[in-house]
Amino acid sequence: MVDMDKVKKQRWVVGLIFIAGAITWFAVGMGWLNFKISMTTIILTIVLAIILLSSLVNFNIPASVFSLAFLAMLYAGPLGITNLVPWTILGIALLVSMGLMIIFAPQVKQYHLSDWQKSIKNSFTGNTTSDDDSKQDSSNQSHPVIDAKMGGVVRSVKSDDFQQADIKGSMSSTKVDFDQALIQGDSATINFDVYMCEVQVLIPKDWKIINEVRQNMGNVTFFNDDAPHGGPVVRLTGKMNLGSLEVRYIEK
Repeated sequence: MVDMDKVKKQRWVVGLIFIAGAITWFAVGMGWLNFKISMTTIILTIVLAIILLSSLVNFNIPASVFSLAFLAMLYAGPLGITNLVPWTILGIALLVSMGLMIIFAPQVKQYHLSDWQKSIKNSFTGNTTSDDDSKQDSSNQSHPVIDAKMGGVVRSVKSDDFQQADIKGSMSSTKVDFDQALIQGDSATINFDVYMCEVQVLIPKDWKIINEVRQNMGNVTFFNDDAPHGGPVVRLTGKMNLGSLEVRYIEK
């Protein structure tokens, strides 16, 4: 079932931002503002505002903070902060993002856990329709590549001969379900290259996970890891900078 509340929120967000852009353009044309704004600035403002509000709705802290940082740089002149552009503002945004991620870590995990619970419930009820099926299905691939930037992405990997998955991302929230991935050999690899991301992977109960992810101010957490794993070995490799990885076991 499509999440109608989420769809309505997204429509309101995008619609109101475009209306605000039109009002701003009109105000510039009438000379009501005491500073000049180019058409390029208005377009960039609309794009950043959409990213900001969508990130807030999806509880994506890094994307929200850095959207505000880029907006501040875009209006550095009127705000009188040109001497802080760009590295001071980006450094402040990085520290604020890290602080908020630490403070709100339990709420963020609970928010995304509820999404997982919904998806698992849908699988039991036979409801596999999603908000965007093209984004949900990674098809029958032995080596899928999943790339997420500044947003939320959900993928379901379906493969009769899964060998490796590459999960990439920056300032995003990524969820990957390997429930329908079969490993024909003795091992497979899930490689990560993520920066300021929250990544969740849902894997079969019989997979034996070997964690080799290089962490730079990040963390890897395992859930439901309470049974022997007699199946194939799956190595988690790559790097994770300023992010979190949650590995959740499910019954095959």
